[in-house]
Amino acid sequence: MASPQGASFSQPFLYRWDPIFDSPRNLSGHYDKPYVDVRGDVDIDFDLIRCFAQIFDEADSCHYATDTLAGFCADVNLQTLQQNLCSTTQHVAILENDGQLTAWGLYQALANNTKTQGLGGADIEQAKQSKRELSHKRRLYVTNLNCWTVFALVASMPVHQARVLGEFVLNHLHFDPLINAKIPMDKLPVFALEFHLPYYAWRKHRLPRADCPRTLNGKGLRQYQDITFLRTMGSKVDNSLTEYIYEANMSCLISGLDSSSWTAYFFNDTYFEPDDYPENIQEYDAQECEDVMPDPLAAGKRLTHPLPACPREYFLIILEIRIRKVKEEWQQLYNPVYEAIQSYKSRYWSQTRQIASCSKDDPKACSTADRKRRVLREEFQEWMRQSTELLRKFINSLGQDAREWRIFCGTGMNSFMSHEPSQLTRFSRTLTAIDQHFVDLERLSAKMQNLMDCLCKDAVRDVNLRIAHESNESALSQQKTASVLTWMTIFSLPFVLAAGLLSTQKGFVPITPSPWALLASIAIMGIPLWLILGSLLGCSWFTERLKWAGRRLGIRKSDIGGVELQDLP
Repeated sequence: MASPQGASFSQPFLYRWDPIFDSPRNLSGHYDKPYVDVRGDVDIDFDLIRCFAQIFDEADSCHYATDTLAGFCADVNLQTLQQNLCSTTQHVAILENDGQLTAWGLYQALANNTKTQGLGGADIEQAKQSKRELSHKRRLYVTNLNCWTVFALVASMPVHQARVLGEFVLNHLHFDPLINAKIPMDKLPVFALEFHLPYYAWRKHRLPRADCPRTLNGKGLRQYQDITFLRTMGSKVDNSLTEYIYEANMSCLISGLDSSSWTAYFFNDTYFEPDDYPENIQEYDAQECEDVMPDPLAAGKRLTHPLPACPREYFLIILEIRIRKVKEEWQQLYNPVYEAIQSYKSRYWSQTRQIASCSKDDPKACSTADRKRRVLREEFQEWMRQSTELLRKFINSLGQDAREWRIFCGTGMNSFMSHEPSQLTRFSRTLTAIDQHFVDLERLSAKMQNLMDCLCKDAVRDVNLRIAHESNESALSQQKTASVLTWMTIFSLPFVLAAGLLSTQKGFVPITPSPWALLASIAIMGIPLWLILGSLLGCSWFTERLKWAGRRLGIRKSDIGGVELQDLP
């Protein structure tokens, strides 16, 4: 890539941190006003979401972001936010300096923190100073993002964060990984450090914990799956806990005007966890009452204060803690899945060997064994289909995480360069730890891939060998039966011919029917038949029998039926 003067730009130059954010920026209070107040054409009671979605600048023919956001917040407005039982009683967020809040309380806290209209003179200056102290560095922690919380954020977010926060909410609703450091090309430059870490959590519950209602019609956002089939294709017969995997996503956004004035947002899916889960809103609030408030964005691993002065350093700290959590969840999932697959395969081959050991001489037992073998094989094929589909889903998710990290290393990593040696050392140390976590995830992905390959290749090969062995046994059995029938036909043919000859009308053949005539006819028909059969087959068995017959009859040299006999002693 070249400039008009011909100077080349390297990738680090293109994705570097803008020095404008390193020092405070004295900007107009206009940029701190709520977006809906600046947009005078917005009716907050009716069309807020769709009007807000215009910041995405979508084409006229496609409104995917608008439709997604509007569909998630369908029929939600300021009046329902204020009156709905869920939005006014269920605590969904922790806002710094305000504690745990409902969706309606969150809207009030954010709106009051950004509005200074209606004041005059010294009150305006006092309100601005108070607002600067409150919003200097602010953190918001949200669990199980729902339509009420989204509306509260949209209705109160400041102008300078409208676009980045809107994209952040939209990305969280999806289930795709993202690690990004960017400076949106808007009228006012702001920085946005963002990550989304989707994962699957393995849990054992008596009953599934379906996602809590996220929309006005009661629909959830995340899915779960019963994976009991990995151990047995049939119904679970005991009263043990059932194994489930749950979709979950952790998302973080740190955005601001400069390094001394920024807001950190964190969305966490915890719907599948018990009520006393340490990262629930109530648990954090209880710890705050004890004056040991941990930082919810850091999963309680750090105290709320002191907070790193640099937003980039804080972002890396949160990313390292959260990717470690994701890695632990993946490792916790892999072990029971591997154990369940190995257990099922061992039980399948044990049942197959048991069926194969049945008596081959009992036709009824063989028929029953064939039927059981066919049912077992069909069940195994269905189990393999579901198992490979599940493993493929895991591998794709881990692969997306690895690809996203590689993209970030090639672009966003350059935003964490610094001329200050101590800060650069801290950046390097944290980035190294993050990279090691992603390396561990890649190793886990390789183990998943190897498990699926063994399942698809080795198991299929074993089944094919088993089928071939059974087919060979069936073919040998059929050949033996055909051989018996052939010899029965050959032995019975002289009798059939003699009986047919003597059963003709009287005078047709010059033989009077009698038992002796029947025996003579059988002998006459049988000797040529055996000679001709021996000549055609050329079998040593017939040759030896003819030699034996020659010895008995005293024949020295002859050619009987095309078979030349050697001199007999």
